[in-house]
Amino acid sequence: MSKLKVSFIAASLVALLAGCTSPATPTLRAYEGLTPACESFKGGSEIDNVKVTAADKKIPTVDFVTQQPGSSVKSPLSTIKATQTKVIREGNGPTFTGGELAILEYAVFSSTTGNLLGSSQFNGTDPAGQVFDATNSLVYCQALSGVKEGSLAIFATPATEEEPEGSLFVIDLKKVYLPHANGDARAPESGLPAVVRAPKTGQPALVQPSFSAPAEFKRAVLIKGKGETVKSGDSVTVHYVGWIWKDSFGSPFDSSWTSGTPATFNLINPGGVITGFIKALDGVTVGSQVIASMPPADAYGAEGNTNIPGNSTLVFVIDVLGINK
Repeated sequence: MSKLKVSFIAASLVALLAGCTSPATPTLRAYEGLTPACESFKGGSEIDNVKVTAADKKIPTVDFVTQQPGSSVKSPLSTIKATQTKVIREGNGPTFTGGELAILEYAVFSSTTGNLLGSSQFNGTDPAGQVFDATNSLVYCQALSGVKEGSLAIFATPATEEEPEGSLFVIDLKKVYLPHANGDARAPESGLPAVVRAPKTGQPALVQPSFSAPAEFKRAVLIKGKGETVKSGDSVTVHYVGWIWKDSFGSPFDSSWTSGTPATFNLINPGGVITGFIKALDGVTVGSQVIASMPPADAYGAEGNTNIPGNSTLVFVIDVLGINK
């Protein structure tokens, strides 16, 4: 739907979100120290007068002064000059600070007439997932920044030429992921390439090594996160970059950073991911950044893959952003 500019996540993640519980203390610790990407939300007298009725597994309804056909009375929401947000029910999960993938149920109403313009089902079957950041979605980033996971919130956006009626959003914030690895940095380990990171986004890049690839699988934790521990068989959401180990690394063969959206994997084999990916993440904590060198036996073997020649050793740098319960 264009108003929210959402992209829908895979059905496997939708199923995993059903029955989410309140996050444990390690989950909250994983988010400590994050620098907000957007200013926290602001309220207002107009949004305070909106009443929301929300029932389990039903699309919420709203009640506020609306403009009726033939009436000169205008809806206060349709004349606001800046976005206003109000938390209806506060959750106890991590706080959204912008730049993160958020999973949410949503309903959008006209700020003028109160008509429902579109929504998810609010029953776990079709939540929306998007990275809200200051570059591509500033309005939504600022509207939600400071809202905790598990909250029910509303926000109204001003009318524009594109949307002359203005919009009122009801958001059930189901899940907030880390924007990048977050924790305690560790010293580089010999035998693996050094990693540098972009100052604001945390996006990693490799420093060209002067040595050959290890013959065996090798892993190092570059940032030690403070969240829950990943186990083989878990569903995890990560940012990752993959290179083929050769004399000149050049461009990655794959990167979730390029698409701008984290990826979700089930840590199972066969049918999930390559063995090396499971070995790279098994036992690490949410918030960690890992580098792993994967020989062909732990990667795509002698056959290779579409973009990967046979008998290739791969290098992955992986940021663990969350576990999907």
